[in-house]
Amino acid sequence: MEQRDSFSILYADETERHMQEKQPDCFTDIALDRLFSSFTDLSGKLQAVFYTPLSGEKDIRYRQDILRDIEQNQKFFSNFANRLNIIAGVMISLRKSLSGSGSHLSYIEKGRLFDCAERYCNLISEWYEANSSTYYRSAGICTLSEYIEAYYKSESFASLQRNVEELRSEFNSIHYCMLINDGTIRVRKYENQPDLSEKIISLFDRFGHGDAKDYRQKHASVPYAEHVEEAVIRMLSRLYKETFSRLDTFCSQYIRFENPVLLNFADELRFYLFWLDVTASLKKAGLSFCYPEVSADPVLISASDTFDIVLAEKKEGNVVVNNFELKKPERVIVITGPNQGGKTTFARLFAQIHWLAAIGLTVPGSEAHLKLFDTVYTHFGKTESASSENGKLRDDLLRLHAILEKATSHSIIILNEIFASTTAEDAVKLGLRMMEKIVQSGAAAVVVTFLDELAEYGPETVSMMSTVDGSGSGRRTFRIYRKPPDGLAYAVQLAEKYGLTYDCLCRRLADADKNTPDVQK
Repeated sequence: MEQRDSFSILYADETERHMQEKQPDCFTDIALDRLFSSFTDLSGKLQAVFYTPLSGEKDIRYRQDILRDIEQNQKFFSNFANRLNIIAGVMISLRKSLSGSGSHLSYIEKGRLFDCAERYCNLISEWYEANSSTYYRSAGICTLSEYIEAYYKSESFASLQRNVEELRSEFNSIHYCMLINDGTIRVRKYENQPDLSEKIISLFDRFGHGDAKDYRQKHASVPYAEHVEEAVIRMLSRLYKETFSRLDTFCSQYIRFENPVLLNFADELRFYLFWLDVTASLKKAGLSFCYPEVSADPVLISASDTFDIVLAEKKEGNVVVNNFELKKPERVIVITGPNQGGKTTFARLFAQIHWLAAIGLTVPGSEAHLKLFDTVYTHFGKTESASSENGKLRDDLLRLHAILEKATSHSIIILNEIFASTTAEDAVKLGLRMMEKIVQSGAAAVVVTFLDELAEYGPETVSMMSTVDGSGSGRRTFRIYRKPPDGLAYAVQLAEKYGLTYDCLCRRLADADKNTPDVQK
């Protein structure tokens, strides 16, 4: 296979593309900012991958196929990426040191460079040997495997590996003695002096009684007395001039031995490994993740057993799963029902799973058919600001107008509790006008509202409700079902506002009993 200058496991098409470097406006409302913020070691490039939805079904399938392959061999890929990134980090540090000193590396630094080169050769060899018996299905990983096979067989890699093996053999043949007296260290070649270690062990064996505690200490990879080690190595370099001369030549020749294509692969691999780490604990808890079918013009938009991944990751109580299904011409979900019943969470998860699908990842649920979008627009209620020159209703209308002006048939719109600051009559008029604009745009949408009239707007609309357990206590189930509005959403909102719900009345009656003095009968 012809050697390449670049390769990506993030994009099927390697041509330059626009990347969103700023966090999308919708992320705060749908809580994806909290989810992705846990990946604190992201480079700017990988951060942008989370921020930039893919524009084509082909690109999404490309990432999904790669994620499947990595998921099947996660331990192997994780080990490869970690080891290669460690090597790259050391080499970057050494080149900075060389640039700073302006002339040369110390022998300790040259030893680190040689050690990195040896570990790098071993790593590439392990990949080549392991992949001879491994089958990959994705075009991306198959292309990468072919690239590594060709690279492994190339003269450039063979030359590096040969030089490493020969130099390692020479260093393994070096034996020397250290003479330490009154803080002075001398080094000389080993000349068959007797090994006293056996005599010392034999001498102290007589004091042994049973199993002794192991007092051995593990040395740090970077020596504490580096200047002493460097001085000893300099003395050795005078005793073994030819070997150290070869080390000098090796370091000059291979100061940049790493393959940039493989370094880029290891960096991009972290995107997939991060997601597998996020989902692993949730899968252990019994939650499902699936590879969604994504289409720009779907006949069906649906998900089964889906959930808000941010709430699930926080592990606060049992995770409630929900389902939804929209068949053409349906494309707008209107959710009514009592407050604190999971309506906002449902609206948020609808946007979450669409975004995750659009960046090529698995989504919460056992099955999903989702829409390929251009933009996710969100309008979540904000408290009225004293610094604003507008009232809350006017602010809501301005924000809504901006969304509806830009929305297209490929957009997703999430609206949460809009028009709650006006009268019921005005809210219905404004809400129906809003529904007209949403339907005209052709966008898919979720509208959380207390207005039952919006749930019956037309054939494009599906009514769903948050539910209570039916015991009369009003306890929320956080399940959202497809059902017609029951006409109580606004009444329940008013009852909660004025403390007239069942729970509120029970508490007030209990408090009244406590404060009423006993009457002597």
